[in-house]
Amino acid sequence: MFLDFFRTVRKVYFGHNIVLWLVLLVLPIGTSVFMVDVFSAEILQHIPVGIIKQDRSQLADELEEGLRANPVVDVVLECHDFSECEHAIVKGELQAFVVLPYDLERRALRLETPVIPVYSSGQNYLTNSFATKEIRSVVSSIGANIFTKMMDEPVKVQLQSVGNTSGNYQGFLGMGLVTAIFHLAGILAAVYLFSLTFRDHRVREYLAAAGGSRAILGLATVIPMGVIQSMAMIAVYAYTHRFMAPMTLDEFIMVSAGQVAMVFACNGVGAAFVGLTGNMRMSTSAAGVIAGPAFAFAGQTFPIMAMPFAVRCFAFLLPLTHVLKVQSCMLQGSVGKAHAWDSIAILIGMAIFWHLVAGRTLFMRWKRAAQREEEHDLKSVSLFGDEVKLRRK
Repeated sequence: MFLDFFRTVRKVYFGHNIVLWLVLLVLPIGTSVFMVDVFSAEILQHIPVGIIKQDRSQLADELEEGLRANPVVDVVLECHDFSECEHAIVKGELQAFVVLPYDLERRALRLETPVIPVYSSGQNYLTNSFATKEIRSVVSSIGANIFTKMMDEPVKVQLQSVGNTSGNYQGFLGMGLVTAIFHLAGILAAVYLFSLTFRDHRVREYLAAAGGSRAILGLATVIPMGVIQSMAMIAVYAYTHRFMAPMTLDEFIMVSAGQVAMVFACNGVGAAFVGLTGNMRMSTSAAGVIAGPAFAFAGQTFPIMAMPFAVRCFAFLLPLTHVLKVQSCMLQGSVGKAHAWDSIAILIGMAIFWHLVAGRTLFMRWKRAAQREEEHDLKSVSLFGDEVKLRRK
């Protein structure tokens, strides 16, 4: 009995079944270690912030020096006006900026408790929590050193949000999660549709319906799928956006363009997986491993700037990262539209690239699969006679 047991174990687990060990150990362990390393590899430092220095007093100079000396925040830009810093936040160059207002020191000397506004991106709460905490600490420390005997709180910090001003769930995570769901669905739908003919050995049947043209078969598969998923995503996004400030027609068109480009890019990725592996199981596993945790790498919950370089490159390759940038830009209002086109162009480039890869690999696999099916049918006829059906339904 024991010999039979160990013989069975050897047969099941050591029978050259690579997929089994990928699913059993390599994928869960590798993915877990990878993600843990991402979120613990570096301490969040050097968060880029800007400063608008309207007051030229000694107190303003000390506050600026304190911010520049802080290891968590990094003053990378001194803006001339509010719009310059606001555009930098929209472009992702800054996470926050501090305004040192006019008469800062004079109001403090009069014991009037001046207020220092701090503006941060409403779409990056985790990063902003680090930045605003350090800014508060610097302001409180310098203010206490100068006026500690006179006032309990000589200088106050007032937090403001640039985009998603209501700070609600829909604006922060809700719409991002909706987009992440369609990001995964776009890849999985393409994997299923393009691998179906290989799984059921019906390549010749589908090619016959396409008039023998592999190009028509590919286009007839991907275009309806992309259109249906794009329309669904746009509708769900509009429904999710109803609790927030209404978008203009231009903003709606721009977001929709980004979402359509993302859907077709994801469809191309899924089709390429099938073309490269030729197997539904392997393609589905690859899609799940890559697209499943994509939301964690897209910069919505954890700052990309704090990730290792290799992971930042991986985040750049995800269509989700770029469409979330488009959606975030639209939350900034009209100032964000000018910076959304770069992400849309990247998404369009991704869609073209992955569909070219998919087309090349699928064309070769369809040709070989059709030849194998024809050979299989001929062997069936020669072995069993004309009574055997020429195709398995």
